[in-house]
Amino acid sequence: MGIESLLRPRSIAIVGASDKVGPGLNAWNALQHVGYEGDVHLVNPRRAELLGQKAYATLADIPGTVDAVFVAVGAEAVAGVAREAVAKGAGALVILSSGFGETGEAGKAAQAELVRIAQEHDLAVCGPNCLGLLNFTGKTALFGTSLPDRIERGGIAAVLQSGSVGIALLNSARGLGFSYVVTSGNEAVTTAADYIEAFLDDPAVTTIVVFAEQIKKTAHFIAAVRRAREKGKPVIVLKSGRSQQGQQAVMAHTGAVAGSIEACDAALADAGAIQVFSLDELIETALLVSELQQMPKGRKAAALSLSGGEIALALDMAEEVGFEFAPLSADTAAGLKALLPEFAHIANPLDLTWAGLYDPEVARGCARSITAQDDVGMLVLVQDAPFGLGAQQAARYSALLTSVAAGAKDTGTPLVALSNLSDQPHVQLNAAAKALGVPYLRGTRAGMTALARYGRWAATGASPARDGIASAFAPLARARMSGIPASRLATESEAKNVLGAYGIAGPRERLVASPDEAVRAAQELGYPVVMKGLVENLVHKSDAGLVKVGLKTDEDVRSAAARMLESAAAVKTGAVLGLLVQEQASPIAELFVGARIDPDFGPLIVVGAGGVEVELYKDVAVRIAPISEDQALEALQTTQVSRLLNGWRGKQPGDKKAVAKTISALSTFLSDFASEVSEVEINPLAVFREGEGCSALDCVIIPKQSNPDARHQTSDE
Repeated sequence: MGIESLLRPRSIAIVGASDKVGPGLNAWNALQHVGYEGDVHLVNPRRAELLGQKAYATLADIPGTVDAVFVAVGAEAVAGVAREAVAKGAGALVILSSGFGETGEAGKAAQAELVRIAQEHDLAVCGPNCLGLLNFTGKTALFGTSLPDRIERGGIAAVLQSGSVGIALLNSARGLGFSYVVTSGNEAVTTAADYIEAFLDDPAVTTIVVFAEQIKKTAHFIAAVRRAREKGKPVIVLKSGRSQQGQQAVMAHTGAVAGSIEACDAALADAGAIQVFSLDELIETALLVSELQQMPKGRKAAALSLSGGEIALALDMAEEVGFEFAPLSADTAAGLKALLPEFAHIANPLDLTWAGLYDPEVARGCARSITAQDDVGMLVLVQDAPFGLGAQQAARYSALLTSVAAGAKDTGTPLVALSNLSDQPHVQLNAAAKALGVPYLRGTRAGMTALARYGRWAATGASPARDGIASAFAPLARARMSGIPASRLATESEAKNVLGAYGIAGPRERLVASPDEAVRAAQELGYPVVMKGLVENLVHKSDAGLVKVGLKTDEDVRSAAARMLESAAAVKTGAVLGLLVQEQASPIAELFVGARIDPDFGPLIVVGAGGVEVELYKDVAVRIAPISEDQALEALQTTQVSRLLNGWRGKQPGDKKAVAKTISALSTFLSDFASEVSEVEINPLAVFREGEGCSALDCVIIPKQSNPDARHQTSDE
């Protein structure tokens, strides 16, 4: 695909050129704005001359070849222009026109025809339904709307499906410095992934920003983000359309708690993207990442301020967004105490008091002392900078920033300034920050979120790409699966047997056919016991009356078995397969562990609180599978239920190592059987005291070719 012709064309034709206000004139003005030095040809069948130069009736009339064509004509004429562009040897089109895949069937057909032409002739296409693109470093523009008088140049390359978001960023007063701005529109041919790949080896690009309404060619996109991470170029992604409305009902719980949005989030995190959730967050994060002159040295930070009250605000937000402040060592505390008045509260964040404001050496010394700690990866000056500051106060605050910057420089620690106000920073303060190379973030939430996410990005790398090689456990599991009739789903006991090949343990249990056999099984296992009725293709049994816990006597078991066989016979999903008698567990906690194949992002593993409320509370962590035991433990620790396993209110801690091993094993199973299994679930996973392991009390395996109409939709036990 001729993306080089798209981003750096040697000659350009504007089809629909005009000297009247509109896309044709805007495209011409954009070329003047960036200082384009190549040939520009104007196409307008009604004019012989335009904008002081010759105009052509058609592309065919232009002498020689054309590298890229900007198209600003009606949708019905676009395919014809595309064919003419091919005949002129063009490698790229930018199509402003709407009325394609974003509309009805006719528009979708028109887009399909455009895609066919592009693929047959290796054309790169920006759009359709876009504003076009700007390459500031290459002095190229194929852009159809007006531009502000001044646009900061810098290392940010933005790929934005929304033209409106492009206008917002280009006109923002935050002074983002751009190398490229691409409004990609429908991405019918050339997608965000293609642009990201084109930016990877461009030294003018240090930071990549993506606004996606829909991620096209997801595997390609995730691979491109991963390569950017490996090259040390942060990719900041804002994905819209996070509503869960319209999701189809699913057989097991996993799809309900890990839908397409959760899958996307997991894939982006796995690839090493920095994900944001609003335009404010995107702007502050992009400003931070592109302007900070060195990466944070670690994820923990130190902070200085002149206000105890504003420190409290910062601490509140830091806890909410996961931004960590390093505890002060005894040596650091002593050094700070020697610099500050007796009444100063020595802590991190540190209140500099009036001494830090009026004595530059105090401010510099405090910055130097606190950043000398090995675990301080960056320094944050929490200092409001309202636009309306008086000259005297602005001068004082600028001097403070200069002193703190000098102290941070003494220890080679990156410095960021943060105003708790979302107001535009004061001109003098902003200028001082620019001169010092210090990003000045605004807004407690957006700024602190940017700091937290970039700190985590700097401290961790992308997960290694999966190689798809089956584990050593797969042959035994496949052999066990082969014994399950293809006409039905695996029963709970059969599913446990398959997962047992991966070392996933379940409770002691017996499969029986009658009340008498159930009593003998209960006697062997020891009371109390649990009884379950097994029916073909019935996944969730409790709402059908086929689960009974706390059976303590022979008579309890006999009576429950008789009633359960009657209830099982009434279920319409298939034949009765028997009764499962299990030892009753007494766990510290019950977890949910599930895995499914997402059609876009592949195998996912989900872990969190178990039981019937899993879909209600959605206290889960989602990761791309497979994951290691360490990654499983990290995922578990992000859930609220992990607090139970840590020894909640003096209770015994749970066996987290055993849980992590089970999570990792289930993720490996699904990865090994991704072509055969769509979903697998353990709910609940009983967790016992530390050192005593865990047990899969119920299991479900859903093959890819199973018939959803044959399944009974009920709640889990």
